[in-house]
Amino acid sequence: MATRSLPEKYVCIDVECVATGRRHDARSVALVAIVDQDERVLLKKKVKPRETVMSYLTPLTGLREGDLDDGEPLESVLAEVKRILSPEIVLVGQLVKNDVQWLKLREGEHFSCTVDLGELFKAYNHRFSNYNYFPLSHEANTLLYQGFISDERDQVTDAKASVQLLKKFYADSGRLEEAKKKLLRNRPPPSWVKQNNCRWEGVCLAAYFPEKCFCGAPTKKT
Repeated sequence: MATRSLPEKYVCIDVECVATGRRHDARSVALVAIVDQDERVLLKKKVKPRETVMSYLTPLTGLREGDLDDGEPLESVLAEVKRILSPEIVLVGQLVKNDVQWLKLREGEHFSCTVDLGELFKAYNHRFSNYNYFPLSHEANTLLYQGFISDERDQVTDAKASVQLLKKFYADSGRLEEAKKKLLRNRPPPSWVKQNNCRWEGVCLAAYFPEKCFCGAPTKKT
């Protein structure tokens, strides 16, 4: 039985960053994609970083050296983002609070509220008495269809997956609970971050893993 309704107006947003230093908080916006609730692409932009790029974090972003040479200044991309948004729009995404910070968006001015898919699909694991969080790729490939999100990362695909996941599960509590059980049963492989011990090309990736952090920057909660 439905316990809540889908937002009347929402967009799904995906932001990718490159590393501009060794700390896990040394990041610069490199890609921005926005898709509306009908999966229409409203924005897909590359951003040229002001600082020297230490790592393109290729397995995560799909970017390589030279890919951002024709990118636009961050200020012009931010202006386009803010023209698309409005105070009545709900922002949807995986860890969407990070996207809000990267894009310098303000609640009540650029959007009304957010829906974090990571929080929506977090599942209580009775075996270990804790909550499990899942990456967007696992959510999409398990709950939509296998291969929806591939290793060849594409921000528009990620945003479209977010639209479909929200539509299918957000307003149906029974279906959502079954989805969480399925995510727990079908365990994802170790993330790229964990596979590489939270470091890549000299860059710390341990923003959410304080025990693995070697750079000394403040860590975050999931």
